[in-house]
Amino acid sequence: MDRAAMVAPETPVSPLVTLATGYGDARMRSWCQALFAFDAQMAGIVLQAREPMLAQIRLQWWHDVIAKPAAERPSANPALAALLPLEAQGLALPEALGPVIRGWEAALEAEDAEAVAEFAAGRGALFAAFCALDCGADRAALAQAGRAWALWDMLRFHRRTPVLDAAMAGIDTPALKRIALPRRLRPLAIITRAVQLDIASGRMDRPWGSPGVFARLVWHGLTGR
Repeated sequence: MDRAAMVAPETPVSPLVTLATGYGDARMRSWCQALFAFDAQMAGIVLQAREPMLAQIRLQWWHDVIAKPAAERPSANPALAALLPLEAQGLALPEALGPVIRGWEAALEAEDAEAVAEFAAGRGALFAAFCALDCGADRAALAQAGRAWALWDMLRFHRRTPVLDAAMAGIDTPALKRIALPRRLRPLAIITRAVQLDIASGRMDRPWGSPGVFARLVWHGLTGR
């Protein structure tokens, strides 16, 4: 496949991810930047695709390329290049990011409830990838937070459908609030807190990101409360 086929139109990360990343240490920032950039690359493939079949071909290319040894991957792709240091630190790309690719593939059928559930679980596995940092994080808690973020981010910043709304309504927000992540994972804690606050507000039909919301997230970033 040629370069034009493998590189998706850019879909930037959300302002929330940008804010949260700043509250990690240097290593955590590099992990956040690389993993969320990878997610944005998958989002670009799916959300800007005119033909689902072409999106599936591109996603399959990514499935194949992350399974190859590093020396055999395209060196000019910035998303792949950013993953190399993480891989050197113990991140197994096929196991960690394969589910994310499959999740975005399921998003091609966003009007189907089962596909939306697969999307949330697959894309949400991005959070579980941070377990490779070996910081004592609970994988189940990260998966739960990741699923909620995957749906919320899709609905808030990309696409809204009745099926996505129904999936969001099924999120256990009290359980989300009880999730406690290690200090090292403060950026993910901020994202989880933002999702929980937004759902609890009952104002998902209004633009996100008021000064009050940002102030609470900054406080959470500084104190963990």
